[in-house]
Amino acid sequence: MKVRLTSHITLVLVTLTCAAAMLLCGFAWLAAVKVDDFYLRRQADFVAQGLEEQINALPREQESVTKWDDAFLYAKQRNHEWLLDNVGRWTSRYFGHDRTYIFDDSNRLMFAFRDGADAMPPRLGSDDGEEMTALAGEMRAALLEPKKPGGEPLGQMARVRTLMIGSRPAITSARPILPSSTRMQIEAGQEFIAISVKFIDATAVERIAHYARLEGMHLAASKSGARAQVPVSSHGGGTVGHLVWKPIRPGLMLLQQIAPAGLGCLALLIAAVFWLGRGLHRTSLTLIDSQAELTHHRNHLEEIVADRTAEIERQRAELDRLLAHERQVNALQRQFVAMASHEFRTPLAIIDAAAQRLCRSTTNVSGDYVREKAGVIRSAVVRMVDLMESILASGRLETGQIILKRSEGDLKALLAGCCDRQRELSRSHVFHLDLELMPDVMTFDRSAMEQVFSNLISNAVKYSPNAPDIYVRARVDEKMVEIAIADSGIGMDADDLPKLFQPYYRARSATGIAGTGIGLNLVKQVVELHGGSVEVTSELGKGTTFTISLPIEILLSDQQVAA
Repeated sequence: MKVRLTSHITLVLVTLTCAAAMLLCGFAWLAAVKVDDFYLRRQADFVAQGLEEQINALPREQESVTKWDDAFLYAKQRNHEWLLDNVGRWTSRYFGHDRTYIFDDSNRLMFAFRDGADAMPPRLGSDDGEEMTALAGEMRAALLEPKKPGGEPLGQMARVRTLMIGSRPAITSARPILPSSTRMQIEAGQEFIAISVKFIDATAVERIAHYARLEGMHLAASKSGARAQVPVSSHGGGTVGHLVWKPIRPGLMLLQQIAPAGLGCLALLIAAVFWLGRGLHRTSLTLIDSQAELTHHRNHLEEIVADRTAEIERQRAELDRLLAHERQVNALQRQFVAMASHEFRTPLAIIDAAAQRLCRSTTNVSGDYVREKAGVIRSAVVRMVDLMESILASGRLETGQIILKRSEGDLKALLAGCCDRQRELSRSHVFHLDLELMPDVMTFDRSAMEQVFSNLISNAVKYSPNAPDIYVRARVDEKMVEIAIADSGIGMDADDLPKLFQPYYRARSATGIAGTGIGLNLVKQVVELHGGSVEVTSELGKGTTFTISLPIEILLSDQQVAA
């Protein structure tokens, strides 16, 4: 009975797991469909905006030749050569207008520039004659209407229409030719009218696609089965074509990328549930055997108690042995970590040397390429070495084994060298140094102080990705030298500042930025071992300033200070 029960439990667990997986897949599919629909609407909105921008651009481009004293004057004089050079050819070459017509004050065609060529005598085409005549008449009627207060200004009047010319969709715009200054006057209804035609061809479609950041867009004459399309409407309410493109489906793309991993995880989950059921089955069998054994020994309780007591003593001894073994393993692990950290430095140094030789050897490959790759290798090596140095120094500080070896040296040159090295690693940042007041000779541990400055300068770069300016300033009085390293980066909350120098503590604003939390603790302890202090001021979103104060004192070059 119990074996049958465990089999039923296993079956139920596997069934529930499959149902939950199918439900999760269904929700994922529904979410992907919703995301794709939303993104498709956004694409259609951008395409419609790009089309509207193309339509609105035509009257703006036309304004450059219709609102002009010279155009007004030479049109009145019917100077054909001037109109050809400054209106027809200009709008065709510069703006890409396919056709340009000018009607005189009696609505007769005076000038025609069609498909890049001058039409002499001026004439309308067989495919656009009615549309151009109607558009000129509509513009003339608007010019003759009495001007109402607050109505459309004369200089901004335009009639823009989207229509079919022959079998090609086109944008047309009609504007009156007006003087651009008050020196010339014109009577209402006596204006000449310019009409420009721009076909919605491959070039226009490409501009719309560029505006919407889409690829593969084309103009279809009729509605197709594709979901990604926007109709091009005419002025009369009809449709002159459809802009069609290959839709971008982020939801479906995401499902396609995670589907293999999801199926693999589902298979592993079902296997794990089945394995647990098998374990439950074996446990049931064990319990049945234990029950039989207890029944067998029911009349021999004292013997069983003695056996159990001996078993408990054996287990206690085994636990003691395992605890001692665990302590030994922990000690060996600490020794291994220390040894591995030291041993890793040798191959890293070899990699660094090879990278330097690679930078100097450019006979077989491009020199720029070799230097770029070698620079990446050296950057990674420097980063790993700095990290291991910080970990080793932190470990020595915790065990009290660090010893400062002070000697006389140029602290200003050391600080400038740290800035130069960081400048090579992060060329987007600019370092502003003001170190002239620092003494030329001081007594300090060169290796320890190099770690301090490298840590603070690299932090200033790392936590100010969008603020390139890093300021390093020095101020000196009779007893102390103060070095301030300031950035304009992400900054920190005031609540984080008191705990900033604790081991492994990281500010809340540093979330998502790589770091171990041991660097600032190391900085504080090294500076204090030199007899100095570290202070920090910061404001969230406005940057951080670390100020190191060191005493100016002369010590023997071989003096050592133990932590």
